[in-house]
Amino acid sequence: MSIYHHITIDDREIVWEVDRAACAAAAPWAVRSPETLEADVGGMAAYFPHWLLAGALDSKPARCPRCAALLVPRAGALRCVVCGEAGRADGLLWAGHLPALARPEPPFVPCRTALRAAGFAEVEAGGAVYLLVPLTVACPSEWPSVEPVVRYAGRWLDALGLPRAGAAHHLLGGGQACLYAYGQWWAQPIHAVLQQRVVNHLASLLKVAAGQRPEQAFIGRIHHEAWRPD
Repeated sequence: MSIYHHITIDDREIVWEVDRAACAAAAPWAVRSPETLEADVGGMAAYFPHWLLAGALDSKPARCPRCAALLVPRAGALRCVVCGEAGRADGLLWAGHLPALARPEPPFVPCRTALRAAGFAEVEAGGAVYLLVPLTVACPSEWPSVEPVVRYAGRWLDALGLPRAGAAHHLLGGGQACLYAYGQWWAQPIHAVLQQRVVNHLASLLKVAAGQRPEQAFIGRIHHEAWRPD
């Protein structure tokens, strides 16, 4: 099944078909396990249709040296999404935003103010306002036998006064989330990782940013219930 991705840059919509052959050239696991690639591409199209599949270098976004735009699998290679020039990548990652409810309680107001001041967007849906949290999810060379590398944008963490690394915040370094304890990982598609682990980790980080102690924010409380900072 053909899957198309799109992005709008300077009011110009750019659309391309995800090229499986280009994916396989960048990530040997896609040759070894094509069904895994299909599960990821199909699952993300169904549950997170605005996320983009892109090239990775050292588990970070591979970018065009000329345009600084993402390299995406299109037309037989990893190509700049803007100029179409082919570039180098040593893996694949997904890039996008997760929506997080902009809570109306007073402790969350400074969080929204800080994120707005730093230039991060919000969106309204169903009468509620959501923060748009930038993330990347990189597939390691052993994917799916090894868990993915999930990273928050460093500037997003900085805007909220959160560290880019720290055991108390379940962050391994460079904004990478620690989502699984030793032996917990089992092979599952990218969309399931986002749904089952990242959403809860993100909710806990926002609680910390709003004043709750990390040891309380990360104990598995129900995140939609009201709470007070300690």
